[in-house]
Amino acid sequence: MVKALIVLVLGILLLGGAGFGGWFVYQKYFTAHPEEPKKVEPPPKPPTAFVRLAPLVVPMIGPSRVEQFVTVVVTVEVILEKQPMVQANQPRLTDAFLTALYGGIGDKSILNGALVNIPAVKAKLVEAAGKVVGKDAVHDVLVQAVTQRNL
Repeated sequence: MVKALIVLVLGILLLGGAGFGGWFVYQKYFTAHPEEPKKVEPPPKPPTAFVRLAPLVVPMIGPSRVEQFVTVVVTVEVILEKQPMVQANQPRLTDAFLTALYGGIGDKSILNGALVNIPAVKAKLVEAAGKVVGKDAVHDVLVQAVTQRNL
């Protein structure tokens, strides 16, 4: 009698285990799994370096005299491989930046009234840097400080 009970319990356990295992197999292979779209990773950002320039000082000339001085502190973020070339061209970059700032103040494209529009300044400087050292060399132009001193 005890043997029959043990055989019966083992049989129930085997059938239950087989059913339980079959359920996992069914879930894994026979149910529809929506395929997740593969994420396309952007290419890695190339390593960059920073080239700091001397502060740029530009006068804002009014109808009869200089009304204020604008000082802009700029650092150029460049592709690491191009850093020596950009450092060698710092005088040309400074000249191009001053020309862009004088032009922007002259046509008032970088001004909001009497205040300097920093995003407009940045756009002008990025464009000027691209012309001097090439758009492939310049990653960004960082405007670190802008001061305006009234006279």
